[in-house]
Order: sequence, then C-alpha cells, then structure tokens
Amino acid sequence: MKKIFVSLMLLIASLGATGSAWAVVVTGSTYGVYLEGEFSGNPAIPISVFDDTPATFMRDGLVVTVSESDTILSDVTNHISINLSTNGDLFPVFNEGAYLGVGTLDVLDLAFPVNLYDARITMLDLAGNVIFASDNLAGLAVQSQPWDGSLPTPATSLFVSEIGGQDVASITFDFYVTHVMQNSVPEPGSILLCCAGLLAALAMRRRRQSRM
Repeated sequence: MKKIFVSLMLLIASLGATGSAWAVVVTGSTYGVYLEGEFSGNPAIPISVFDDTPATFMRDGLVVTVSESDTILSDVTNHISINLSTNGDLFPVFNEGAYLGVGTLDVLDLAFPVNLYDARITMLDLAGNVIFASDNLAGLAVQSQPWDGSLPTPATSLFVSEIGGQDVASITFDFYVTHVMQNSVPEPGSILLCCAGLLAALAMRRRRQSRM
C-alpha cells in the first residue's frame, strides 16, 4: 500500500509540474523561413531553432536576426510569433515585391494538433513605422484545420507587392491557433481528481484496518 501511495504522489507531482504543457511549438525544434526580393533576389531559407535564443544569418551583406515566441493566451489558444530584423532595407529595389514563407522546407513542429484561425504579416522600418500590415492570411494556409505548421505550404511562398525601397527592416509573422480537443486523452485536471479519489479511498481503507 505504501508503494501505491508513493506512486500516486509522484504522479500528482509530475502533473502539477507541467506548467508549459500548453506550449504549441516544440522547444528546441527547427523550422524554416523564406525571404526573397522580386528583383533584388537574394533568396534565403534560414533554418532556425525555436527557443529563447535569437539566431542570425547573412543576407546581401546584412545581418538578419531571427527570434520567436509562443504565448499562451488561454487554456485553448496560443499566439506564435516569428520576427526577422536587421539594420538595412531587406528589399532595396524600388517598388519590388517580396516573397515570404514560414515552415519552408522545415515546418514548425507542433506538440499537438491545432487549428490556425488568424495569420498576419507586419513590416516595419528602422524607426518602427508600419510599412505593411496584412489582413488575416489564415485562409491562404493550404492545411490549416489542423495546421501543418507552414504558410502557405512547405514548398511555396506568399507574395507582397510594391514593398521595395521603403526601408523594410523588420518582418513579423503572427499566428493565432486553437487547440484541437481530443476526447480520448484525459485532461490533467481529471487525472488529478482521480488520483485524489484513490488516495482518499486508500486512507479510509487504512483507517479501517487499524481498527481491527
């Protein structure tokens, strides 16, 4: 009985310690981002690690920093953000367009199924002024219900027209997702309640045995 009690306590402790259980993207996994100018060219597909450490890559003489975050908005929604930033113009040719993609060649690794309900791209200049802000692009993700971790697909890109020559120094991809509920998997709270009930039953049994 003592072994059962200890095992249950360890199970409860482990469940209570999983504070990051609702993070969507697997920490330490890799993903690709696609970036290319319509006329200036310089295609780049850096493969980055999704963690708390910014990474860098070189593109046309510019050092580009890649950073990301996975913010829990509620028990069933998350905001995933990926940012590319530098100290120069990413699309230097006047009026050229930009080819962009997330999950190119290497999709975001998702810990569990989610649905993509909102996706946006924002471009800023060095002063922080908004040069471009898209509408909701979730409908352009070929696989969004559930989401495969790419936009639009691992092998294609989006096109933003007439963005060149405006000193675009920052590009942010924002993804808003909802968790796909799976009834076959018990919620941590339900497991905790079951464990608490078992502990109470074991305690009652022990009291009865001590009276005999």
